[in-house]
Amino acid sequence: MDSRLALMTGAPIPIPECQITVHQPTIEEISYMGEDDFFIGVQTLTLHKSMFVKEGGKDVLDNISNFQIFMMVMSEKETVDKKVATIDLLSLLFPGYKPLLTPQSLIFNKGDQTVIIDENNFDNLQEVLRLVFCANQGAMDQQAFNPANEQAREIAEKLMRGRQRVAAQNGSSNASIFSQYLSTLSIGLQLDINVLKKVTMFQIYDLMERYVLHLNWDLDVRTRLAGGKPDSQPDNWMKNIH
Repeated sequence: MDSRLALMTGAPIPIPECQITVHQPTIEEISYMGEDDFFIGVQTLTLHKSMFVKEGGKDVLDNISNFQIFMMVMSEKETVDKKVATIDLLSLLFPGYKPLLTPQSLIFNKGDQTVIIDENNFDNLQEVLRLVFCANQGAMDQQAFNPANEQAREIAEKLMRGRQRVAAQNGSSNASIFSQYLSTLSIGLQLDINVLKKVTMFQIYDLMERYVLHLNWDLDVRTRLAGGKPDSQPDNWMKNIH
């Protein structure tokens, strides 16, 4: 399914393989659960086994699935707070459904309707969530972890002990990247921050990248009109960025 326009408009995105539809939370809705917990939940839901490199080598885990690692993380007693954050995020993504975790599956109940996420369709869920949460760009860029040994459980624990990369772009682990983007775009685009808080994560990342492209293009034009000769030509600010 082509989800590009749905991502740009913030529309709900159906996942036919899971028989459920993902709600794209707004920045305001994300603020209800807190940015730190939000990113913890995102990291847990979008983890991929390629993130885990075996000690002393480049091989990835061949005999374990993303779903199995996810279930290990969710079942560890030492990571109860991560489980709570993930369940809270799932409630945000699927309003009206009650998420439940069993030893073999993730279940969503809504009245008489039951949706089961397991080994067979978890990757389909992840594929959509990575798009919604821009999981391969900016502060959500996922890098490999190096666990102490090759045991899958220890790898999962290592993931949960890993520090948050929420503010990797500005070098401060305590910064709020959404607050920074809202403040910057509000001044730069002369928009009420109460309007901007209604955008989704995908939209605010898109706006920020497009705004920077336009700033560079505008600065180049002003420099040339003033008689300057920039060393390089800026990218077309209207280029495709997705």
